[in-house]
Amino acid sequence: MENKSIRIFRLLNRFNLGGPTYNVSILTRSIGSPFETLLVGGVNQVYETDSLHIPHSMGIEPIVIPELKRSLLPWQDYKAYKKIKQKIKEYNPHIFHSHASKAGALGRFAAKQLQVPVIVHTFHGHVFEAYFNKTLSSFFVHTERRLAKLSDAIIALSERQKKELVEKYRIAPEEKVHIIPNGFDLEPYLKNHEEEKRVLFRNTYGVRDEEFALGWVGRLVSVKNPMMFAHVIHELLKLQKKFKAFIVGDGVFMKEMVNYFEKHQIPYSFFPIPGAVVYFLSWQRDITSILPGLDIMVLTSNNEGTPVSLIEAQVSRLPIVSTNVGGIQDIVIPNKTALLSSRGDVEAMVKNILFLMENPAYLFEMKKHGRDFVVKHFSYELLVERMRNLYFDLLLKKGITITRGDV
Repeated sequence: MENKSIRIFRLLNRFNLGGPTYNVSILTRSIGSPFETLLVGGVNQVYETDSLHIPHSMGIEPIVIPELKRSLLPWQDYKAYKKIKQKIKEYNPHIFHSHASKAGALGRFAAKQLQVPVIVHTFHGHVFEAYFNKTLSSFFVHTERRLAKLSDAIIALSERQKKELVEKYRIAPEEKVHIIPNGFDLEPYLKNHEEEKRVLFRNTYGVRDEEFALGWVGRLVSVKNPMMFAHVIHELLKLQKKFKAFIVGDGVFMKEMVNYFEKHQIPYSFFPIPGAVVYFLSWQRDITSILPGLDIMVLTSNNEGTPVSLIEAQVSRLPIVSTNVGGIQDIVIPNKTALLSSRGDVEAMVKNILFLMENPAYLFEMKKHGRDFVVKHFSYELLVERMRNLYFDLLLKKGITITRGDV
């Protein structure tokens, strides 16, 4: 039986700033005929900024389910499950595609009960390591193995992530796991008037020509290990290095970072006033106004999937100093666009930053490689093409044939 239109029910944990929101928004906007998509998601945590402006900027009005939240809340989760199930029943999709853990758990159970023909799940990172204690992590592993059996396809964002899912945690057999890297609209970065924005940013925050500007972007939560960045800043100051540090984001570790800077008499500010070493910039909708003013992007996470900040840094010709965790090696070129060190190793990270500060020729050389690498591997056109092909293959296996249409 041939279908002229294929309905996709796309479910996301929550619309917060980050890769998953860009991923679902781009796919919803650009997947093309014969597909049509209903985008549904949950709400942010209290310290996260709303990012509905991302789908809105693409002409998409998602359905928000208030009960769908990242935290484990059994009664709220049950209500979210009932609402998700009702929405799926009303939309009657050919494909159910969930993104991230909570959406994947509640949504796949609902989709299976309603006999949706094709069920797909994307892992945007995972919660098996560095998030919870061993008992809870083990529970999530066993739950994901069960959910994988309900799925027709599992999507990993990188080769390393696939290896973890297949070999380390045995979530699903290799033939069920497909690698489809994240994709982004790179135009705002490629046409960014970088020199003008660099001058404006550095003048605003009083960054002198001889000073380095270090950037850190993300949620101030345990898995991102922001306190490691605080320790790195302290060590660099002990060495009397000339720099300023910019923290873009918010979260529960804000107070701990502030207390640390006060204890060690490190000047900080939430506003562009002179004399501070550390600036808290909170969440920023337009990161393209900040990146050109930086010299090095720092990432301190204990675990990662595909951190958007490193994609953005590379396409903005910004060298990276990062911990070597999760899928990071798959989204950078070690020693060409990024210097990597072990998780939690403050001394090694400080050495890498010092190396770039003291070797301007090497730092300049690192700036050359990132943009071409990102354009080649992480454009949204590649994401859409790969996803369309996977959908066609899965539908064909279920006996649903369609006219391929246009992107």
